[in-house]
Amino acid sequence: MTYGDLDALVGRVAAGFVGIGVTPGERVAWFLPNSLEAVVATLACYRIGAVSVPVNYRYVAPEVQYVIERTTPRVLVFHEDRAEVVRLVADVVGGLSRVVVGSEEVGRSFLPWSTLVADTVLRGAAALEESAPALILFTSGSTGHPKGVTHSHRSAWHAIDNSREALDIRADDVVLVGKPISHAGGLHTQLLPTLMVGGQVILSMKPTPESASELIVREGVSQYGMLASDLLDFVEYLEESGVRLPSLRNSIGSGDSVAFELHHRFRDLFGWEVLEGCGMTEIGCYYAMNPRYGRRKWGSLGLPTPRTELRVTGDDGREVAKGAIGEIVVRTPSATIGYWRNPAATAGLFRDGWLRTGDLGRFDEDGYLWFVGRQKLMIVRRGSNIAPAEVENVLDEHPQVHASVVVGVADRRDGSIPVAWIMPMHDADAPDVEALRAYVSTRLAPYQSPVHYLFIRDLPRNSTGKFDRYRLQALAVKELGGKAGEE
Repeated sequence: MTYGDLDALVGRVAAGFVGIGVTPGERVAWFLPNSLEAVVATLACYRIGAVSVPVNYRYVAPEVQYVIERTTPRVLVFHEDRAEVVRLVADVVGGLSRVVVGSEEVGRSFLPWSTLVADTVLRGAAALEESAPALILFTSGSTGHPKGVTHSHRSAWHAIDNSREALDIRADDVVLVGKPISHAGGLHTQLLPTLMVGGQVILSMKPTPESASELIVREGVSQYGMLASDLLDFVEYLEESGVRLPSLRNSIGSGDSVAFELHHRFRDLFGWEVLEGCGMTEIGCYYAMNPRYGRRKWGSLGLPTPRTELRVTGDDGREVAKGAIGEIVVRTPSATIGYWRNPAATAGLFRDGWLRTGDLGRFDEDGYLWFVGRQKLMIVRRGSNIAPAEVENVLDEHPQVHASVVVGVADRRDGSIPVAWIMPMHDADAPDVEALRAYVSTRLAPYQSPVHYLFIRDLPRNSTGKFDRYRLQALAVKELGGKAGEE
């Protein structure tokens, strides 16, 4: 598709949104895989001043319902493969127009995508303040409910421009987008920066190493970003297959640290080094990255990205000495304007104008930032956040479960995996593991489901009476030994 074709289609769908009553400031949710329709829906929202609400394509019905209830969209655009999920949440918001992409025979209660593609093209853009909401990205929180990270037109634009400059994306680049564009990683660091400069986008949806390699060879891909866990699979495939990718000239591994061994293996294959960086949905892009050109320090998060200030602070909010460990805080024009309809969480996110990441780190003598650990209990599995409380809420509803604690255990491929400690009902036998898996699978997305179930008669508690998560994490590591990542 040419830029002219894309612009015309965006204008027609923008006119279609207006035709079904979408006005500036209203939300348009889309529940789609990486696809042309997802790109067009997003850009059409921006053109008319509506707020784009991507819904994680892996979400199951309760999670989709939560997003819909929270944002009260005027329209939900979804793929036919998710029709059954949409039917389950159809009545939670009155007046919701549901538009299906794919077969027009899926259901009479749904509007086909073709009805959105108007005969007229809406040119120009709505007159809006830069501070107006443009995008709501949902990310899991430590409370167990995902929070709607709200980006304004200004913060979203800066996130896109930050990525363009940090990754040096140019008009002659061919960028393979392999991360979901329902997340900031796919949307703000790959897709939109490439469109900003007039490059070529190859849109995929978490391709396997083999299919990614085929796309890179066939399309002459020059840039491809992956999660650190996917990078391992990618390198192993290239080592075993002998496939060579001469067009590729830049790649980044993110979502978790890239092991030293993997850095060496990547350089042996390509003759140049993979980048490493760190970002978060609340920033909308990377806030630290090893430089595209210049000295890189393997294992570090790198240096601040363009127009980004970083500090490491103590509990009192004051900056600590170089080399000392503290919380990483960020100040940047790409920072979120807050959590959607959650003023309490928004207030806790900022301190004196600095965004608190909840991550612990330190600066070395050269100004490179090193990640030390997470203040929060979040489990990051292949770049996806898993809130223990969200999984525990599901497990605790099982009739044979008295209480549960979910901890993260390091895994070579996934970064971290959820492991569930189960305390059975008093005087009852432990639940059957496969029955637990089946129970959880209907209520949580696959990536959230515990990989292992461990049983204990009495969950240990700390001095405050809370479950001792750190002790349980250590016990899980000991119990599992070398089989942490085995299903």
